[in-house]
Amino acid sequence: MKFGPFLAPAACALLGACAQFRAGSQAEPAPKPLVVPLASQAAAPNVQADSADRLWATTFKNPSRTPEGGVITSFAFSEKQGDALVSPPAVHGDVLAVTGQFFGKGASQWGGLGVNIGAPRSIPVKAGDYRFLTIRLSSATSTRLRVRLVGPDEATQRLGCYPMVWQAVKPEVAEYRIALERFAPEGYCGPKGVALKPTLESLTGIEVAEAAAPMRDRTVSFGVGAIGLAR
Repeated sequence: MKFGPFLAPAACALLGACAQFRAGSQAEPAPKPLVVPLASQAAAPNVQADSADRLWATTFKNPSRTPEGGVITSFAFSEKQGDALVSPPAVHGDVLAVTGQFFGKGASQWGGLGVNIGAPRSIPVKAGDYRFLTIRLSSATSTRLRVRLVGPDEATQRLGCYPMVWQAVKPEVAEYRIALERFAPEGYCGPKGVALKPTLESLTGIEVAEAAAPMRDRTVSFGVGAIGLAR
């Protein structure tokens, strides 16, 4: 039984090294030799530097991958096994449609289902200088959705202890501009919760979920559109 619903997207890439040499006059000194790090000096996973406003997912045409190369994964979770079921994601227009079912048979006190949209090219993003998350959302079955920023640590993902926010939504698709300072780990995480700042240093996914406490028999249907980071 998982306490949290997190599937970690693949977020590792090899670092390369290069040296730039200039062609110049005979008075210029010879270029310094390239220094190759020893095997013991293992390089950290590559991280995309923050820049101007960044598009995380411009649109959805494929239910398993964004045009930017981010992996899309769906998940379900509940206190008692089998009280939440997620269907394979689908695409309606340019919106990712997430559907499923909640069940009350196991009397779970909490549960939910959702989707994780991975970082472009599956490379973590250094997002510390951004101030807002822009995201298009809708829900036919709830008035709010849980939006979570996800980092690379699998244990924290499983616990559901990366920072999140509850966002009020409507049945029709609309864009929401969410201040990143609103995001924080849920109270149950205690000292295991990861704060906003370290999460933004290596952002691997944006998660959207519909959750319930307690669980009751009902359907779930919500949509996720374009996602971006803004200054």
